[in-house]
Amino acid sequence: MLVVDDEVHVRNLLRLYLERAGYRVVCCADGPSALRAVRDEAPDLVILDLLLPGCDGLAVCRQLRMRGELPVIMLTARTTEQDRLRGLRDGADDYVTKPFSPAEVVLRVAAVLRRAGRRQEGAEVEQGSEQPPPAPPIRIGSVELDPGMHRVTLRGREVALTPTEFRLLHALMGAPSRTFTRQQLLDRIVGPDFAGFDRNVDVHVANVRRKLGLRPSPVRTVYGVGYRYVGDAPSRSPAASAGGPGEESP
Repeated sequence: MLVVDDEVHVRNLLRLYLERAGYRVVCCADGPSALRAVRDEAPDLVILDLLLPGCDGLAVCRQLRMRGELPVIMLTARTTEQDRLRGLRDGADDYVTKPFSPAEVVLRVAAVLRRAGRRQEGAEVEQGSEQPPPAPPIRIGSVELDPGMHRVTLRGREVALTPTEFRLLHALMGAPSRTFTRQQLLDRIVGPDFAGFDRNVDVHVANVRRKLGLRPSPVRTVYGVGYRYVGDAPSRSPAASAGGPGEESP
């Protein structure tokens, strides 16, 4: 677990609560140190302050997203909706505003790790318990989603999605042509107990559409309701359709 914040009392408070919950915690105070710690320590999750010296949290988050699917919880004093949406667009899996409850942060850490399919460092695994078999891959058109491998490929090329984006796409591809409301999707990607807002879903949909790069997007807007997945024509490449209709807005 990596905690990145330039306020020493915030780092110490989160370290105390996270270590009590059984996590091993590494702390640092600026963006460049955070990137080095990710390289050297290989944490399961990063709690990342937005305002950092040297390299701000959004820039760090974007660099982490270029490296892989490491879950990120953004921690910041900025509370406007636009600030939250910007953090989510840049790849954050969750967003906590200051002042915060450290106990709530611990719960959010557990929820994000659970959604990411990672074993929590402090959790004990019951010996002898049988794990359910992984769900089979879902292939619709040129997109294949493998729940067991936690991987999405487009015509054999891997598409790097965040854990939250993966859960969103999994929900949509698991019931193709079904229309989901934003709240239904929010419940599936972050859980019914999460105090989120449905604009979060629009941001994650936009990220998924951009990363798939298909035109038209297989993730369709049902105006006034939500979204559905309709698939795509496998023979039609993004380059071939560059001059066609634009991507639907969330």
